[in-house]
Amino acid sequence: MRALRTLTILLVVSVSLVLLSPTVSADEGDIVVLSEEVTSQFPGGISFNISLKSSSPINEVRVFYRSEKTAAAAYGLLAFEPGQQVEAQYTLRAGSGPFVPAGATFRYHFEVRNKAGDVLLTKPQQFVYLDPRFEWMTISEGPVTVYHYGPTEKRAQDMLQAALHAVTKMSKILGVDEVEPINIVAYNNYRHMIPALPPRPQAVAEELVTQGQAFTNFRVLVVLAFDEGVQGITSHEVTHVVVDDAAGRAYGILPVWLNEGLAEFGNIAPDESYDNALLYAAYTRRLRPLWYLQTFSGEPDDVIIAYGQGRSVIAYLINTYGEEKIARLMKELSNTLSVDRALMRAYGFDQRGLDREWRLSIGLRPLPEEGESEGPQPAPPALESTPESVVPPTPAPQEKESTRKASRSSCNRSPGPAANVPADALVLLLLAGPISLASWRRFRGPRA
Repeated sequence: MRALRTLTILLVVSVSLVLLSPTVSADEGDIVVLSEEVTSQFPGGISFNISLKSSSPINEVRVFYRSEKTAAAAYGLLAFEPGQQVEAQYTLRAGSGPFVPAGATFRYHFEVRNKAGDVLLTKPQQFVYLDPRFEWMTISEGPVTVYHYGPTEKRAQDMLQAALHAVTKMSKILGVDEVEPINIVAYNNYRHMIPALPPRPQAVAEELVTQGQAFTNFRVLVVLAFDEGVQGITSHEVTHVVVDDAAGRAYGILPVWLNEGLAEFGNIAPDESYDNALLYAAYTRRLRPLWYLQTFSGEPDDVIIAYGQGRSVIAYLINTYGEEKIARLMKELSNTLSVDRALMRAYGFDQRGLDREWRLSIGLRPLPEEGESEGPQPAPPALESTPESVVPPTPAPQEKESTRKASRSSCNRSPGPAANVPADALVLLLLAGPISLASWRRFRGPRA
């Protein structure tokens, strides 16, 4: 299907909705809507405004709103001076609750009451919360819409196709029959993008550059469009949304090795830095047991190692047991709300059993059972002899040709040198002595 391009500019600074016949209400009397206006005050929130008149003084105006994925609507009371003609206003503060990302879609309507007891419900409307500093354009296909600005149509098209590729691939693997709309907001540079990210401690903000972030509760991705690895970033982040669809109510309990491992398996342009981190961790005995990888923890180096480990474990599961078992695992997670019980039902082993099988598959001694002492660990295999299951399958030739360079799909990246460490150079460094991962930290921070 051809992409649908919206060439008109989205006016998000002040979106005025002047409705000629806006009401669907019983007992509305003679309450009349003169105009409605919804204004983005990004990143501060959304301003809802309505102008009304009535023969009986208007004494209450509410706005009911909900995001795309929220079943129940919340409401706010609009401020105004009671009278027969009023200008009412309410601001939904983005910082008063969960972070609201650019690209979030809201559905809303107004409820108006006057002293005579008349009630008017306005026609439901939709509003996309965007950054008013820029003139946004859209490109859409299937469930995906990319919002972009400036001379970026080609890059937006690349992002759209990467997202569609990942949605098609991962919805099949995860057993998701239909993927609901997903919005991708593409920023041209990091300075522009900073206000669109959740607040972080100053020290973290100075150390890390966020390349992309998924807000699954809003079905929104915020992506740094001019990063050289944008196709990998986009496909990784959109996979998080599909994983959320597959896991349902269990999404909040997914361990990081499973969530991020699946997202990296959906990455159409994987980067070798995670594989290098995994090799480094194997040589330095920094690999943690899977049941320790429930959330992000430890030093930055530990986090990037966790990404490499998660990707390798998911690749092992799929390469060894097939794609259909992953879909069953997600269903069992939703049923049991327990990672170990879901693994037992889908595969016949829990996280300890999986950790044991995976370590054997890459040539490492399994961790000792409880009460056992750990014997000498055999030397890890050289990179060139690492089994195929350590790394996700190589993309098809046309995929590799379309991306040519391996992309970095991580959300956060340290400033400074961005070069990957070649495998042979890495082995030499390992033989020479301890090394640090600081020069190739490209790791993903906790998702919102």
